[in-house]
Formats: sequence, C-alpha cells, structure tokens
Amino acid sequence: MSSRFLLLPVLLTISMIFGCASTPASKSVGTGPVDPSLKKPLEGQPGDVAVLIFASPDCPISNALAPEYQRIHEQLVEGGGRMYLVHARGDVTRQIAEKHAEAYKLKMDVLLDPDQYLVEKMNATVTPEAVVLRIQEDGSWKKVYQGRINDLYASLGNRRDHPTQYWLREAIDASFNDQVVEVAYRAPLGCYIERIR
Repeated sequence: MSSRFLLLPVLLTISMIFGCASTPASKSVGTGPVDPSLKKPLEGQPGDVAVLIFASPDCPISNALAPEYQRIHEQLVEGGGRMYLVHARGDVTRQIAEKHAEAYKLKMDVLLDPDQYLVEKMNATVTPEAVVLRIQEDGSWKKVYQGRINDLYASLGNRRDHPTQYWLREAIDASFNDQVVEVAYRAPLGCYIERIR
C-alpha cells in the first residue's frame, strides 16, 4: 500500500499520530510549533482529495453520524483519498479519542487539535462539520466543500429516521472528478466549537 495514505487500524494510527505531538494542550494558539500530523491533511500530490470532519466525543449529533463517517472513510479509501477525524477541544485526550474511535468503530486517522490550528485554517464552527480539500498542481490546497454531511437532522432536535441528502458524499465524488461542487457551503448543524482565543 502506498505510504501516501497511511490508513492503518485505528489504534495503531492514533498511536502514531499522537506519539509525535509537540504542542501541549495548555498552550494558546500560535505559541508553539504545530504538530506535524496536523499539516498532513493540507499536503499531498496534485489531485489528492482529503476530508476533515470536525467531531466531538460527546456531541449527540456528531455521534449519530459516526456510521456515516466510517462509510465515507471507506469511500475515500476506495477512491484513493484520505480522511481525518479532528477533535478540536483541549480536554479531548489521546485516551478519550481512542476510546471514542473504538466505541464507534472508526478506522480513519484521528487528530487532536487542542490549539485549533485546523479549526482556524478551515474556519470550522461546529461539530460535526466537514471540509473537502483538493491538492492543486502547485502543491497548495483548495477547499471545495464545507459544511453539513447529510440531512439526518433537519434542525436541532429534529432527527429523521434516515437521511435523504448526502452532500458530503456528492462533494467527494465531484472532487475525485475535478468538478465544481454545485453548493460549496452548507451551514453546519451541531455543537458549537468554543474558540480558545
């Protein structure tokens, strides 16, 4: 398997990612070096597709969508893409993230973002919130979609039995085909990400 994707079983993946963390959760944004693992979603070869999902281990809406996270991860692997589940709160420890991933059978890469490096880069506001990136010819990244994953929740407290719209899946398909996503932003619905500054 190509080393570009590094899609290993979740506990090994988490251990590898968290093992190289260099930014303590107690630091403020911008006061220390950025954990190299947090830059991985923003790097790659031209045409690469990477998906970030900002999630929370105790957000009911985020956890209700966990099976969809795993399905999307499998869709990305099949297409040659990458997915990252991002925890953006300083109180989410490595142990909490591992337990959460195991409980919900999540096998994608998991990142801790206590200094909110990726939150700020993507301007994420709630969990869950998805961002689809495509790596350009010059190596820079381009945001092609941001927002809701599907319409399982019509509004806060109003959950459908099954979603009827799959916006993130459609955005991923468009990104693999280098097509423009018709609606590039859909206001996310979920638990507010409290900024640390």
